[in-house]
Amino acid sequence: MHQAREIEAETQTAIPSGEWAERCRYWLEQYEASIPKRKRRERQAHPLILTGNGLSLRVNRGSLVIKDGLTHYPQEKKEYRFFPGQLENPPRIVLVDGSGEITLDALDWLAEQDIPLIRLKWDGRVVSVVGQTGYAADPGKAAWQTETRSNEAARVAFGVPLIRQKIKGTLENLIELFPASELQERAIMTAESVLEALDNEPPKTVSDLIGLEGKAANAYFRAWATMPIRWRARDRDAVPEDWLTYTSRSALRAKRVPSNRRATHPVNAMLNYAYGMLEIRTRIQVIADGCDPTRGIVHGDNASPRDTFVFDLMEPGRPVAERRLVEMLREHEFAKADFVVTSKGTCRVGPKLTRALNVSLCEGPSYSL
Repeated sequence: MHQAREIEAETQTAIPSGEWAERCRYWLEQYEASIPKRKRRERQAHPLILTGNGLSLRVNRGSLVIKDGLTHYPQEKKEYRFFPGQLENPPRIVLVDGSGEITLDALDWLAEQDIPLIRLKWDGRVVSVVGQTGYAADPGKAAWQTETRSNEAARVAFGVPLIRQKIKGTLENLIELFPASELQERAIMTAESVLEALDNEPPKTVSDLIGLEGKAANAYFRAWATMPIRWRARDRDAVPEDWLTYTSRSALRAKRVPSNRRATHPVNAMLNYAYGMLEIRTRIQVIADGCDPTRGIVHGDNASPRDTFVFDLMEPGRPVAERRLVEMLREHEFAKADFVVTSKGTCRVGPKLTRALNVSLCEGPSYSL
């Protein structure tokens, strides 16, 4: 993930400043438009998310004054003012990376108003939580996650819509992007049969649900073998033979248990990068919405230290990320220099290629609870 941060910095200097500013304004407008309108007598439910350089939180005449950071040039700083006990005060404030200052009076004000201040790293992981509870999640939502996890029927009810949306996305990819073949036809039939089962004979357990999802996923990724991987003529003899086709989602290593980590194939390297970006986006959203990323409902177990709830909510976004990758396989010839291979054979996406991958990785479905 450190590679992604270096790529972001490199991209900012490489893209013309006018274009960079235009895209920043575009995404800010998209974010602001996505915030639901609050009714007059309704308490604000949407968190305040801040980022950029020069952030400022201070108290002025009893009110909290916040100045958002700068992310591009030219840009005017946006200022927020919140008063004690008001309905429009955010339920939590989330600082995503960035830099700036906060006064002790501001910390006291937030504590008095019971508004947690959550500081995240660039990858969405919690650095610190300032508030009376010292806990980033909303206790009510965290309790709901735990309660749902303890009820098998509730777990299945939560997971089925996510898996259904994921399989619908893979089905669209198969129909619209993959060349006609026996593997493609078989994957389409498998996806359709799983969707039919989810609608007409819903699984009784999470294990059964994961089994159905795995059945569709196995057929789907087998169909990827029908996608030719085109290399520049001068690089065809300079890459390993198994890079000429794609046959396995698992890294080709001598391990008893197949693993998707530490990819040995360029396609898997691109998939891992895309999923990594999706994970960051989902983690930030989960924390901003007040849920506990470690309390998974479908994935993991109660003792797992991983962000299993993030993995739950990533599912519908996976085919969106995969779609961009398949489009690249259809449209481009690759070069050996597009990838970096370590001395142990791990394949990683090079900085230039990530720019193209990043074009649409921020798009995709969001979840709601």
